[in-house]
Amino acid sequence: MLSIRLHYSLVLLVTGLLLSACSSLPIQQNREMTNLYQHRWVSTKQPDIDLDINQVAKLMADYDVVFFGELHEHPAVHLAQMQLLEAMFQLNPQLTLSMEQFERDTQHYVDDYLAGNIGERYLISKTRAWENYPTSYRPLVEFSRQHQLPVIAANAPKDDVVCVGRIGLEYLDSLSAEKRQFIAKDIDASEGAYRDKFMSFLTNNSSHGNISDDSMSEMMKQMSQRSFAAQVIRDDTMAESISRHLDDNPQRQVLHLGGVFHSSQFLGTVERLAKRKAALKIAVIETVTTANDDNSWKEDKLDSGNILLLVNNLPPGFIKEENEIEFSKAVLNKRRESGNNCGSEQQPATN
Repeated sequence: MLSIRLHYSLVLLVTGLLLSACSSLPIQQNREMTNLYQHRWVSTKQPDIDLDINQVAKLMADYDVVFFGELHEHPAVHLAQMQLLEAMFQLNPQLTLSMEQFERDTQHYVDDYLAGNIGERYLISKTRAWENYPTSYRPLVEFSRQHQLPVIAANAPKDDVVCVGRIGLEYLDSLSAEKRQFIAKDIDASEGAYRDKFMSFLTNNSSHGNISDDSMSEMMKQMSQRSFAAQVIRDDTMAESISRHLDDNPQRQVLHLGGVFHSSQFLGTVERLAKRKAALKIAVIETVTTANDDNSWKEDKLDSGNILLLVNNLPPGFIKEENEIEFSKAVLNKRRESGNNCGSEQQPATN
């Protein structure tokens, strides 16, 4: 019973979850990473050779859109993102930064900040910026501002994502035309590899062991379907945001920052962008956590993308099972509160 309760919480939680000179020689193979800022770049075509940042940027220069699948709040990831943005800009100044971390209805605030019309504190408050914005994403936005690079606020509004997770895609029918424009016109929640992967994630993410589809209650299956719907409105909205930007700016290259699940194995946002613009050349960088003596990523991650960013494992989130349950319940309650106005046009999303 406890495992079912925890799984119930995780299903809703996932709705809100799921940022020098060039050397001609590769970095020493299998070098140790001794702190949380250190990282390694490898190509999935040559996983035994480490690359430097300039080599990675040169490889990415051949692509129209580069998806950087991040682990949110990992210091090495955000350091690597900054280094890559700068290196890619040196090769192609016609670069655009696209971010999951900004929502589409706040694009005008992002534009105003880049133009110098508003200050950072105002930007943070009006864009509902993530808590780790100052430490993780500020350097990227500041680089973009200093070099006059566009920044795409790519994601769907969080409140609407939460409401779809609670009600389903039919929630979108209750939105006014003004609010509906901030979510992708076409949403794909159909069966396929991405849906299978998402459902597998739900059924296997329990500290008490796996829960098969057969053991799920009908209510939990419906919740899982709604959670997937919430996931894909993010994917389709981010894909549409990038597609629209390229329609208006066909000469630009896009570097998109998003959670690793949104782009792993070229699924999620990647496949949705490819459907919208089949001619695009799209690359995926996937972040992989590992230990210095662990090479298991060579067996199960080489189909995840074009480039892997290897980083040290973060500290465990929980040691005691009861702590994890307590945390999941707190997040679930908070998410319930944020979705109290679902379906009520008299109560607009918080700005």
